[in-house]
Amino acid sequence: MIEDTRQRLSARYDPFSRDVMNDPLPYYEALREEAPALYLEKYDTWVFSRFQDVIDVLTVGANAFIATDTTLPTPEILRRHNGGQVAELPLDPLPIGAMLGSPHFEVLRNAHIKPFRPRAVRELTDFVRDLAEARLAELLPLRRFDLTQAYGGRVSASVICHLLDMPLDRADEVLDLVNSLSRTDPESGGTDVPTIIGRCIDIMSEYIAKRRAAGADGSVPLIDGLLSLGYYGRALTDAEVATQLTCVFIGGVETVPKITAHGLKELHDAPDQLDAVRQDLAANVPVAVEEMIRFCAPAQWFARTAHRDVEVAGAKVRKGQRVMVLFGSAARDPAEYDQPDSFIWNRPIERVLSFGTGQHYCIGIHLARLELRILIETFLRRVERFSFDMDRAVRLPSSFQWGWNELPVVIEELRA
Repeated sequence: MIEDTRQRLSARYDPFSRDVMNDPLPYYEALREEAPALYLEKYDTWVFSRFQDVIDVLTVGANAFIATDTTLPTPEILRRHNGGQVAELPLDPLPIGAMLGSPHFEVLRNAHIKPFRPRAVRELTDFVRDLAEARLAELLPLRRFDLTQAYGGRVSASVICHLLDMPLDRADEVLDLVNSLSRTDPESGGTDVPTIIGRCIDIMSEYIAKRRAAGADGSVPLIDGLLSLGYYGRALTDAEVATQLTCVFIGGVETVPKITAHGLKELHDAPDQLDAVRQDLAANVPVAVEEMIRFCAPAQWFARTAHRDVEVAGAKVRKGQRVMVLFGSAARDPAEYDQPDSFIWNRPIERVLSFGTGQHYCIGIHLARLELRILIETFLRRVERFSFDMDRAVRLPSSFQWGWNELPVVIEELRA
């Protein structure tokens, strides 16, 4: 009976179907067992669900798979098959670097990676902690607030504003703009994504223009590095610089808040684990955060387009076909993790894919870890007992960012 159910689920898998977007986990289990390299004919796309297979696909070799059709193509894009051909993207105007192969991707990434390197991130520790403590000081008297957006979301958006040399009082505007993308149904629409992305670019372009006028002296490295880049004999326009920063702008606001809220919920639901973490917050929270990253990360998949015939993970991928790697499934693979569907705060974790691997691993991985550690530790230092109003919690259907969009927390007792 279980095997029949898995076969039916794997045969019905579509990342954009309502059932999958509501809860992809049963489908992931079925795929890993029955169809680890699944071919979706209507999308001409291969789907990989096992941990090691995802690694193999993402590390197969330079320029074998490139996100020419974007990293998150819509069903409409996927239904337009490439027919064995891959068009080269124009470089003027420059598209987002994530859609480019080597050496273009590395040139653009290295131009703005400086504020995300470990040393630079460590220097943000006091700033992020001050943000978290100040925000909690505003929220705790309310005794009830949205842990995802009002706490984690505001802090993460403020950090992004800081890195872009934007006033921190625009954090709520940035947060609302990024959250509007989560209200999009990839099949039926509901939100004008190009308009939202355009608004993100417009906001960043305002401050990019100010940095250009000020001489881009390196004091705002996220922007100045791209402004100073001599890209094959020419300077990037303000809009091109903003385009390169779109992933940072969106990903830096969207991911950490969902992990923070979900991670604290997992600790709340396992009082023995919460008690264990509380024994030494400074030492134990960083350990628990690694399990939160594995168990709670909202990103479900990314896509690439094959630029040559590739045989990988049991599939013969032809030029022009797409591949989709299921990070959400890899995180629950029993071949990599014992009891993968259980949250175990001190689980030994040797490898994790929540922030990717290979050429396109997340540029903000160190900053995300710092924010998570501070957000979790600051909350647990201030709050003794808390609960969640699950009747008002919101987890929107999503093919990509599947997490708690809103998670109301009830503060029952503060710590002395």
